[in-house]
Amino acid sequence: MRYTFPLLILLALISCLPLQAQTPPSAQTMLDSAVAELQAARSFRLSIHQSGAPYPLAITLDGAILIPASLQSAEAQYISPNELHISAALRLFLTVYMDVYALDDRQWISFPSGAPYFLLPAFDGFDVNRLLARGDGIERLAANLQGLAALEMEGAERRQLRARSAGELVSSLLFGFIEPTDDVLIDFWLSADGTFAQIDMLMLETLTTAPDDPSRWHIAFSDYDAPRDFTAPSAD
Repeated sequence: MRYTFPLLILLALISCLPLQAQTPPSAQTMLDSAVAELQAARSFRLSIHQSGAPYPLAITLDGAILIPASLQSAEAQYISPNELHISAALRLFLTVYMDVYALDDRQWISFPSGAPYFLLPAFDGFDVNRLLARGDGIERLAANLQGLAALEMEGAERRQLRARSAGELVSSLLFGFIEPTDDVLIDFWLSADGTFAQIDMLMLETLTTAPDDPSRWHIAFSDYDAPRDFTAPSAD
């Protein structure tokens, strides 16, 4: 009993010592976690737009190249495991609006937007499953980045990660509709809960053709696990 009082004092002193700061997760760990959250989501929305110099879409049907076009904007909803609905505005000679519904590697189009859907020949390389497939799509991109680092952002609600990627790894983020010929600089923005908030991509190949206003892609993520907000056409 004579040691009880000194022991209590010692315990009190230990409790006042500063705790060792926890090591923050690495940039790769944060990115891999965000990818896993995306793969596990029942659904999510995508808002896509392209800024800077127009960037051509690589759209082909059964090997035939369509009229060159660039994307003005698109709103999409992904439904796990294999559905995607896109409402897009494309720049051709003028702006045209269309809806595309994809199931696995098949696509239906409503053109102009609101018209009845009809089944298309397959877009070459378009497969909804690729975006979130294990070992492919965004998972493959995350595993093969160059110089991935977390940027210092005091007091920010979102975390910013930055890296460089080979162009062919980026194509799947836009469902095969772009074919970069050079590396791409990517900023990943993560929400406070660790999920993707936005991905911004600078197409480095356009720094030579449009140095003052290079092409950039912006993909915003929202409404994780929200109910379906579109009517799918008949899959017959």
